[in-house]
Amino acid sequence: MKTITTLFIFLIPYAAFSQSTISGKVVDKGGKAIPGVNIFLENTYDGASSDDEGRFSFNTSESGSQNLQATFIGFKTWSETIGLPNNLEFEIVLLESVNTIDAVTITAGSFTAEDEGRASVMKPLDVYTTPSAVGDVMGAIRTMPGTQASPDDGRLLVRGGDVYETSTYIDGLVAAKPYYSKTPDVATRGRFSPSLFSGVRFNTGGYSAEYGQALSSVLILNSTDVAEQDNTGISLMSLGGEINRTQSWTNSSLMLSGGFYDFKLYDKIFNSSINWVKPVNSVNGTAVYRLKPRQSGLFKAYVTTDYSDLSYNIPTGNDGTDILLSNKGTTVYSNFSYRDCLGEKTCYRVGVSSTFQDNQTGLGADDINTREWNIETRFAVVHDISEGVKLTWGGNETSRSYRQNYRSTNGPNYLGEFNDHLGGVFVESEIKFSKNLAIRPGLRSEYSPVIDGWNLAPRFAIALKTGEEAQLSAAWGMYHQTPQADYLKLTTNLNFEKAMHYILGYQFGNVSERLFRAEAYYKNYDGLVTYSSGENGLPENLENNGNGYAGGLDVFWRDQKSVRGLDYWITYSYIDTKRKYKYYPEQATPEFISNHTLSFVGKYWLSKISTQVGVSYTVASGRPYNDPNSTVFNGEQTKAYSDLSLNFSHVFYIGSQYSVLYCSVNNLLGNDNILSYRPTEIADAQGNYAQVPVKRDLKRMVFVGLFLNF
Repeated sequence: MKTITTLFIFLIPYAAFSQSTISGKVVDKGGKAIPGVNIFLENTYDGASSDDEGRFSFNTSESGSQNLQATFIGFKTWSETIGLPNNLEFEIVLLESVNTIDAVTITAGSFTAEDEGRASVMKPLDVYTTPSAVGDVMGAIRTMPGTQASPDDGRLLVRGGDVYETSTYIDGLVAAKPYYSKTPDVATRGRFSPSLFSGVRFNTGGYSAEYGQALSSVLILNSTDVAEQDNTGISLMSLGGEINRTQSWTNSSLMLSGGFYDFKLYDKIFNSSINWVKPVNSVNGTAVYRLKPRQSGLFKAYVTTDYSDLSYNIPTGNDGTDILLSNKGTTVYSNFSYRDCLGEKTCYRVGVSSTFQDNQTGLGADDINTREWNIETRFAVVHDISEGVKLTWGGNETSRSYRQNYRSTNGPNYLGEFNDHLGGVFVESEIKFSKNLAIRPGLRSEYSPVIDGWNLAPRFAIALKTGEEAQLSAAWGMYHQTPQADYLKLTTNLNFEKAMHYILGYQFGNVSERLFRAEAYYKNYDGLVTYSSGENGLPENLENNGNGYAGGLDVFWRDQKSVRGLDYWITYSYIDTKRKYKYYPEQATPEFISNHTLSFVGKYWLSKISTQVGVSYTVASGRPYNDPNSTVFNGEQTKAYSDLSLNFSHVFYIGSQYSVLYCSVNNLLGNDNILSYRPTEIADAQGNYAQVPVKRDLKRMVFVGLFLNF
């Protein structure tokens, strides 16, 4: 017993000697105390948190060389190597991190709808719940500022740009044919189902150097990852039906779907402004496979195909005669991508997409068959060089094969074809000097063999935080686009079309509560393709002699907080634009432009009956059109356009899966909007040309759908 007591007494001073006390105070660069900081010895359980005065203290029995760390959200990690045992006291100064949650983000020209996006102004669910969209991605995007109301077209028209000036990407890879085939006077819609995507990024200008071949804007769709549960869906709609099946496994999933649409019954019930011979009918099929081979890796495969068929009569002259227009088309789109990381600071994305389209158009006695292949391979590497510096670089190669055979029983036949292998490289960095200031310089270069042309496009963006929830953003950049296939099939003696973007924007608010954004912009066009009308209506004298400008102001306000259950947004766009391109004899405002566009979208959730009610209202000033009887080109203007649409969505459950009963009415008031006028090809005895009014194909559209999930 004496021996044990002696040993215990001997160990007391040794234990006291090996016990170290680490204490001190944590402050920021200005000397202000920071409470709640975690201070600890790395790879041990020894540590403490700073109190309201920034002070801390803890004991440890560790010895030797140890790494003392201090961490707190919004600040850089502090660390220092210390020797133990030893009683130590520190004044720890934490430096603010540039990658904090409330750090500045570059938003000029960009409207993000990522589920996790901090600059989000529109969630993917909004595509389904926006009344005027009727489940179309493009229809929902047209409620964003910078777009034109285009019920006679259906495609995106952004900040004065023609439809070909916007490119669509899925998982970073181009989707060359994002719309169903477009025919005169009949609006088309997006080819891709919103349910396939987890996020939408709509860039109205000043977009990243990673993307090219778009003079005005890019629409980036990010598809969903591995499905987490099995599901069977059946959709019964007033226009057709769909069925899909999703099977999920531990690290992979597969979704198969098929559907059909037929407007024949619908055309019999509702009056259409189109003299249909065969209303639109189509079938489609889609396969989506996802595989997560490792924690940081993800493989995505997406294949979709569709076939459509339609025909209708178009008035051609004063004598009331019509000409039959028919269209049959098959499109196959595939997209394969893989992303992974090589380490903590370097990640990469690789992929390939292809689009094949076989389109057959009949116009009276003429028959036009167009076949086109587009294949793009692309890669991008992202390096986190330091906490505030990220470098992205990569390249892409787009192969294009185009062949059009024009056969006429009353005139000459011709064959137009070309092949191109457009190559592009880019480098771009994002530098955050502090959480309040960031810049994004970039450079892109492309070469096109078909026109033997090369371009170099510098781009730059900057963002400055001016308050806790406010910031200024600006962007400048040069953008190029290869001339359209309708021109290259006739001659390759052309060059890139060009546009210079200037954007200045202000943003205030919290994206999950209230958000206000305003952007002023100016675009300068140069090298636009011009031509004169030649024999059989074919363009001739094709040159890059066109130019123009587009300037305006876009305003966006969204409120999800003021009234519980109510979510609404208001957009206003003003644009002043003129251009000389195509057959225009002089600079003029294009016929698809409304100088003023105002949109309102509101949605209210009635929790007691699990139903959401929505309303959309759009009003736009009249659009210019050309009267061949006038001496002023595009000097006439239509009356103002307006549309009031309503919808409701009732949610109910079958087992653990939710289902939806959906109904929408577009143009509820039945306004007989004249969107434009098309001159007839034959003059009367006095030499005057009659004007055929262009209206939406359906004055009022009612859509009912039952979407069941099991």
